[in-house]
Amino acid sequence: MVRSYDVKKYLLIFLFANTTFALKNSSYIEIGGAGYLMTLNYERMLTEKIITRVGYGSHESDNKVNFFPIGTAYLADLGFQIIEIGGGMTFLNGTLQMRGENLEPNIKMIYFGGGYRNILRESRLLLNLKGYYLFLGEFSSPWAGISFGWKF
Repeated sequence: MVRSYDVKKYLLIFLFANTTFALKNSSYIEIGGAGYLMTLNYERMLTEKIITRVGYGSHESDNKVNFFPIGTAYLADLGFQIIEIGGGMTFLNGTLQMRGENLEPNIKMIYFGGGYRNILRESRLLLNLKGYYLFLGEFSSPWAGISFGWKF
């Protein structure tokens, strides 16, 4: 169960890290990925190689489910190509249904992932292609995400 205290604690750590060490920002939409279906994300660079992210997404079928992914990643810059490796946690607010079964309401999903990142230098457009592994108990599985956004 996700307690209000847990979410506030993680967001406070995230905001403190961003205000203390931050250099650059990104905003993007991720389809699939750490937020399961689709999320709007804000990302901040702590150093030239370390980034943090926080996002929000929601889905309505029989029940409304909100997704709040937070995470950290390491960037390996190979010239015009950037490789990203990281992980984090997605807080789910609501009951998610998978394979016809309802998961425990308000659970936390841990994820690890990596992939390719490209920033079109002049336009500052951001493109990410990532593979993930989502840990959801018996529903744990590989997953993928594609992101489009803007770096500012």
